[in-house]
Amino acid sequence: MKSSLRYAIVIFSSAVLVFGLGCLNYTKIGQIERHTEFAQRNALPAPSLGLAHLGMVLTPLSAGLIGYAIGRRVKPCPPNRPPVG
Repeated sequence: MKSSLRYAIVIFSSAVLVFGLGCLNYTKIGQIERHTEFAQRNALPAPSLGLAHLGMVLTPLSAGLIGYAIGRRVKPCPPNRPPVG
């Protein structure tokens, strides 16, 4: 994988990871009343189950993409050498 593509995937996935964690924090069950009042004051969508599910899907997906992009930087061994480690 080219390093420029790898960096683009890491940067994009990091932004999606932050958004997913923000969704999970925004829909935190213990503070739902406070977040609902904040949403009404600032014309934002109210915390909902759909928003929580979006955070639950985006967070592990983006973390997996980051891990894939970081892991792909290892170059394969030449065919005449055994793998190290």
